[in-house]
Amino acid sequence: MQIRSTALVASLLLSAFPVCAAGQDAQVTTQVQVTGQVRTPGIVDLPPGGRLADALIAASPTQDAYLAGTLFLRERERTAQRRLHAGLMHDLQELQKSSRPGVVQTAAALAQWLEEHQATGRVRQHIAPRLMQVRPQANPVLVQGDMVVIPPRTATVRVMGAVVAECPLKHEPLRDALDYLRDCAASDAADPNDLYVIQPDGNVQKLGIAAWNRSDPQAVAPGGTLYVPLEQSSARIVDEDFNSEFAAFIATQPITP
Repeated sequence: MQIRSTALVASLLLSAFPVCAAGQDAQVTTQVQVTGQVRTPGIVDLPPGGRLADALIAASPTQDAYLAGTLFLRERERTAQRRLHAGLMHDLQELQKSSRPGVVQTAAALAQWLEEHQATGRVRQHIAPRLMQVRPQANPVLVQGDMVVIPPRTATVRVMGAVVAECPLKHEPLRDALDYLRDCAASDAADPNDLYVIQPDGNVQKLGIAAWNRSDPQAVAPGGTLYVPLEQSSARIVDEDFNSEFAAFIATQPITP
């Protein structure tokens, strides 16, 4: 009887072992969704410590993929971006109470843009899979639920902000950011001293555009955005950092089509 009981216990333990092992494998595998211009879109299963470059190479970007505009999305990043979105919306509502028609018009247009663009969870990341493989500091370890969206190539630059109307313009290689403003009329609420350049990888640059603070020429990559800021005297009424924060939120969004 004792022998049979021992054998039964051993049999139960052996039969349970594969289930436990499978459960452990399921827990440590990192699942990442990769979509857009890739040959094998969908869920990519990575081993523990799997990195962004591993997911990109597994999904195999197509020839039409524009890696510079890749969106690397992480859910936990959305919380801070939602707070930023809410704060900007509040500031724009206050700015619409201004006595200056140009400020009111610009604030209303930016508020509408914000309503149409919610927090994405984008993490700023320069994408170059093979280079990232030899530079671990530029190749983040992925976590469960991360998403990657690779857009198609584009040939436009967008000008928005304190302008008469948002302008999609044809990209011209090496054209200085300031030159694009000649093709998009600024409103009378525009700051005459500064311009923000949001590159497709999410990098934000503040350029001086007046005679006294003129920055060196700065090219804009395809899919980039030029944000013409509100005149600082108006913006500081609600927040000294309003313009830089709005540019930062633009950087969380997909590139221009």
